[in-house]
Amino acid sequence: MINSTIINYMKPYFETIEKSKGKTIGQLKKEFQITNEKMKKGASGLIVENILGIKNNNIDDADLPEIGCEIKVLPLQINTNGEVKAKEPTAIQMINYMTVSTENWESAKIRKKISLTFWIVYLAQEKGNKLQQDDYIIIDYFLDKPDFETEKIFKKDWEVIQEFIIQGKADKLSCSMGTYIEPKTKGANNKDLTIAPDGNGGTTKARRRAFYYKKHYTNSEIITGIDLTPIFHRIPKE
Repeated sequence: MINSTIINYMKPYFETIEKSKGKTIGQLKKEFQITNEKMKKGASGLIVENILGIKNNNIDDADLPEIGCEIKVLPLQINTNGEVKAKEPTAIQMINYMTVSTENWESAKIRKKISLTFWIVYLAQEKGNKLQQDDYIIIDYFLDKPDFETEKIFKKDWEVIQEFIIQGKADKLSCSMGTYIEPKTKGANNKDLTIAPDGNGGTTKARRRAFYYKKHYTNSEIITGIDLTPIFHRIPKE
């Protein structure tokens, strides 16, 4: 349930993104007087830190700990057939293999990052052509609180990943795993390693990975709930 406390807390953020819908990143930079020096973190940093005024964090807690709400930006692409889809999977949190191997679902740190999420959606690619960052367009926002059935899928995905880690197979994790959450490599290269259980009470090294929302999740659970009007109004009719 999304109660009145959450709604009232989020109102200023809703209003800010509502006023930004249909505007490009370039327009917002001028409106908010954002210099290029503050753009080093890309569109995500611009939207979350400079427009909403919220510091992105890499800690275990949610971005808005007062209400347990995480903030995510979601780039969209328009395919050649006109379909609007997620451009890429969305990072949730780095995987600490040693920690995950000793958790249970009820205490899992990832839950603070997925229990309530404020999604901000923008257009980043059109018919195979990646837009310049200043041409990205803010489309809509979505407050996502997964229902019981969705949480069951999250739990199952997490448990499969955890079992691989416990068995000493962290380096065998694949982004093909999971229905809604996948373990995707996230590091400089294949030599960017971190400590992991070896399955025999000791440790080994494995490539760094993070939990990601699969595109299947954002396509089916987020994009279906947003207003795509700002996209379709700008597409020339045939």
